Amino acid sequence: MQAKLLCLLSLLSFAGVVRAADALPLDARTPIQVSAYAKRFDLLAVDAPRHRLLAAHSQAGTLSIVDTAAGKLEREIPVGDKPSGVAIDAEDGKYFVGTLTGVTFIDSKTLDKTGFVATPGPTDAMVYTGGKLYVGHDDGSELWVIDVKSAKLAGSVAIPGVPELADADAGYLYQNIKDKDEVALVDLATGKVTAVWATPATDSPHGLALDSRGGRLYVSGRSAKVTVLSLKDGKSEAAIDIGDGRSDQTALDTGAGRLYIPSSGRLVVVQARDGKVLGQVAIPQGCHSVAVDPATHLVWIAYADDKASYVQAFAPAR
Repeated sequence: MQAKLLCLLSLLSFAGVVRAADALPLDARTPIQVSAYAKRFDLLAVDAPRHRLLAAHSQAGTLSIVDTAAGKLEREIPVGDKPSGVAIDAEDGKYFVGTLTGVTFIDSKTLDKTGFVATPGPTDAMVYTGGKLYVGHDDGSELWVIDVKSAKLAGSVAIPGVPELADADAGYLYQNIKDKDEVALVDLATGKVTAVWATPATDSPHGLALDSRGGRLYVSGRSAKVTVLSLKDGKSEAAIDIGDGRSDQTALDTGAGRLYIPSSGRLVVVQARDGKVLGQVAIPQGCHSVAVDPATHLVWIAYADDKASYVQAFAPAR
């Protein structure tokens, strides 16, 4: 009898291990329909204090604003052809959306369009910091600088190749250069590139997540591995293997210490401090947009199927 009991307990213990190993790292919430038309999205951003998800609805020519607390579409604002990048000025209450011909300004309180700054070419990802908007020239080799208060083009920053996603902190902007497999370090005080760091594990760097607290930069792209760079000197640390790599946007939840990478029909979850892959959940093929709400820790994606366009939240599993 005792032997049978021990055997049963062993089997139950093994089953528990299997269930734990198979547990998904995220719980999917019900998708929110944004449009009755099947139109693709580009980049996402979260305005946590106002409980909003901002989605550049690229093929629709709009900015989709979703009330994340109510779980419904708040407004679909026409902004111009093929919106791509989105940025937020929380202090002065502005949203910025880049298009093929320039950047649309939106009042975050009223959701009215308040201005437009034309650019010499199509825009891509953008970063707001220090009263200025740094806008990538899509397939160009420069960043346009827009003075937000005057709503005027104030100059440009020469970069060593084609820009993708970027982020900024402590007086520096970190800019992916997708055609060179590099990250350019821009000194915002001088508007000059002061260093160029290779991304040895990552081809065509697209996704970028800046971890100021941990002193690291995570760069994903068109390869199975995510490059990890030290912010101190740009040296490469141990790469993170996520499997089939088709990454665009990447999101970091600094509070939870998790990195989220959509790639090839999967949303991969990585423990930031040591690069351990915690698991993945299935998402629609072609979904490449992601943002995380630092207050609720909800992870948001946007996608279209053959019927409509949606955004969807995932909650970290307990």
